[in-house]
Amino acid sequence: MDIEIEAENIYLKNKVISKLDLFVVDFINILKKYTDYVVVSGYVSILFGRSRGTEDIDLLINKIDMDTFLKFHNELIENNYWFLNAENPIELFGMLEDGLAIRAAVKDNVIPNIEIKFVKNQLDRISLKEHKVAQLDTYGINISPLELQIAFKLYLGSDKDIEDAAYLCEIFSAHLSKFKIKHFMDILGVKREDYGFEI
Repeated sequence: MDIEIEAENIYLKNKVISKLDLFVVDFINILKKYTDYVVVSGYVSILFGRSRGTEDIDLLINKIDMDTFLKFHNELIENNYWFLNAENPIELFGMLEDGLAIRAAVKDNVIPNIEIKFVKNQLDRISLKEHKVAQLDTYGINISPLELQIAFKLYLGSDKDIEDAAYLCEIFSAHLSKFKIKHFMDILGVKREDYGFEI
């Protein structure tokens, strides 16, 4: 796979599109009719070729009203999805408003699933507003800015998260703003000396 960057677009050339990629694309093709979204966390590094599994794909979405959510919910149900948290759409919407995540998967499956949250803070809003677009053939997937993604992964701090951050640093080394990474790390209270690779 070759990666080319042009403005906000990241082109993935000769990428083998996986079942997980198609699962994400199919879901967001419905979601984007109703609200803006951005993919964050582990799937971002997987999208760019990191070889590891994941159970869920994390999405942040702009807040929507109940009527819009009901239309979105109904279209998902019509397209063979179900929600793991609850069957009642009003209860699901209430969870989102309470700052909780809701999860959706293809009917009769639990994994993989999509985890959806409303944006709730400054960094969430930056992820949404300053997103990049990963281009896979005719598919486009909004992803969080790589610098913020790296800083947040280091903030989470598990071995898997640190490896995700290191992977993104390595493959995008010529295109990253170290200033932005350090800025986001400072906001998150992450100390640079805690990690075994240079940022």
